[in-house]
Order: sequence, then structure tokens, then C-alpha cells
Amino acid sequence: MLGNKSGFAHLVKKEAPNVIVTHCFLHRHALATKTLPTSLKDVLSIVIKTVNFIRSTALNHRLFKKLCQEMNAEHEVLLYHTEVRWLSRGQVLKRIFKLKTEVSLFLEEKDNSLFEYFNNKDFICKLAYLADIFNHMNDINISIQGPDTTIMDATEKLQAFLSKMSVWKIRIQNGIYANFQMLDEFTFENGSRQDSLLSNNLKDAICEHLEVLQVSFEKYFNLDEITKKDELWIRNPFLCDIDCIDDMDLPKTS
Repeated sequence: MLGNKSGFAHLVKKEAPNVIVTHCFLHRHALATKTLPTSLKDVLSIVIKTVNFIRSTALNHRLFKKLCQEMNAEHEVLLYHTEVRWLSRGQVLKRIFKLKTEVSLFLEEKDNSLFEYFNNKDFICKLAYLADIFNHMNDINISIQGPDTTIMDATEKLQAFLSKMSVWKIRIQNGIYANFQMLDEFTFENGSRQDSLLSNNLKDAICEHLEVLQVSFEKYFNLDEITKKDELWIRNPFLCDIDCIDDMDLPKTS
């Protein structure tokens, strides 16, 4: 459909050069969110290994569920990560963060070396950030779905999200994590905000990801092109600029 040489879009543009071709916003959003710096990619890899270890056998799955029940945990099972499901990553990260204590105990009982990561504050902070940022991206993904959503609606929401990331980066650099609920709660409860070395490492990792994420979104979405002034009539066709009205159209005064 979108091939540069023989795709449908290319053939149409040959006949109508001014036609605008756009790719599904949801697909582009899914592609834009895949980019992760190495430090955070390692965290995601460890999370997936942990989930696979616990969910790979029926015995482990039952034992972990029993442990969660005994500890009165909010949830009882972990979720699988599936690349083809756009909301999967955020849900998996959020669930494993909520069950981090139970996961650590279970891995230690099973003599699995992965439990060491869940006793590491730096790792948990990065896990909390990933759960928060993917939760934000899941909210955006859901908000641009539905039969009543137009390309203008989706564009404005994505532009707002990009603007928020710039603000988030500044706030993170100043040690303010309020926009990331799970990270904010964990750092407050564990006194990580007073640990300058951990805090600096965390800030660098988060700021790096926010920068990479912004570049990725700008690569897949040409948002300025959609909302340029000449096309604002799409949003409100009855809105006019008095400076653009011809004198002949103005009401005559006596």
C-alpha cells in the first residue's frame, strides 16, 4: 500500500501530486514507542525473563499465585509481554512493579539469580519509570482510537504529549518526579531522593529516554504539517480571520 515505487500511495501521487498520504496513527504510535536506550532495554529484558520463568511452567504459576494470595497481594498473576499487542508492554511493567516484593521472594525461594535485581533500588526505580511512561503512552493510544476520533483530534493529543515530555524532562532534571506516580511513590518511600548517586543515574536514564522518545515521535509523525494554518479550517470551517476578508465583503457603514 505504501511502497515507494509500486505501492498504491505512490501510484495515486503520480496522478495527483498534491494528495496527502498518511499512515495509521496507531501503527506509527506503536513504532515510535519501541525505541529504548540500552540501560532501560536491559530492565525490560530482565522483566520479560522473570515473567517467562514464573509463567513458563504450570507449577511455578500455581505456586506464585498461592504466594500472592497468602501475602494478600493486589494481583495474583503476572501478564505475558506480547509485541503485537500495543498496550501489552505497559500492562506487564505495571503488574510486575505492583508485585515486585512477591516476585523477589519467589525468585529467591527458587534460587533464581534474577531476584537480586528486585532488591536493587536503581533497577526498581527504572522499572517504576518504565511502568509510568508506558502507562502514559497507553493512555494516548486509547485516546486516539474510536469511530469519532479525527486526524485533527489525534494530532492535537500527540502534540500535547510531545510538549509534556519537554516539561517532564526539565522537572526530572530538577529532581521532581510528580508526573510519574509509581516512581515518585517509590523514591519517596525508600529515601532514594536523598541518594545523589542513584538520583543522578536515574535522571540521566530517564532524560535519555525522553529525548529518544521525542525524536522517535517526530520521525514517525509530521504533526506540524497536519495542523499548519492553511488547514485549520478543517477544525472549524466557520472561523475566519478579519484581516483576510476582502473590503468588498465588509458591511457598509453610513
